[in-house]
Amino acid sequence: RGAMLFARSFSRRPSLAGHSATMASNTPKRDVPAPEWKADVPAWERLVSLVTTPGTGQVRRGLKPGERRSWSDPQLWTHVAFVPGILVAATRAAPLPELVAIQSAVLSLSLLYHWNYERPGLLAQGEGLSAKLLFLYGAAQTLRSPDAALLAANSGCFALTLGAFVVTNFDKRLYERWHPWGLHVVPGVWSTLVALHNAPLLPAALVPSGPLLSVPGISA
Repeated sequence: RGAMLFARSFSRRPSLAGHSATMASNTPKRDVPAPEWKADVPAWERLVSLVTTPGTGQVRRGLKPGERRSWSDPQLWTHVAFVPGILVAATRAAPLPELVAIQSAVLSLSLLYHWNYERPGLLAQGEGLSAKLLFLYGAAQTLRSPDAALLAANSGCFALTLGAFVVTNFDKRLYERWHPWGLHVVPGVWSTLVALHNAPLLPAALVPSGPLLSVPGISA
């Protein structure tokens, strides 16, 4: 009988697991952006919206006014991957001024955008437009790859970048983990390949006759 009374009293106690789950459900999750679409919006409509509209930013629950990311956050420090492409394109004997301009704009806007926790607004729209312009530039240069090996490498970067963009926007739970690698590191590698091996897209008359930037030991 004593064992039965003990079992009944224990069963009346609140479950620690249930209590923890309740606390977790009531805790704001600012690290997971809210979905942008209603559940009944068709996938094809979401895809068209993603690729044809400027960036809209990420709506985050529990984000405090003025809160900013730490510079040790992967969403920020992975931007270093964009630097080699800019340097190579600027220091080549036959530079790629259009790559330098577009990627420098993307680097600046994207750093500010992610530092600001991807809040919706004009910055998000400007960052989105510049990133899509860089993607289109990369796609055009991929079609002009000078050999089969580079075509394969550039096409792989194209596919990884597009895939990461679509997946992390369709499933916001993947945004924090995969956006920095798929949308910063891979495009950085892609742009470096283009800067090393491709010719400018601009007419020859608009391309400077020498490097845009002279750096000892780097100029090609």
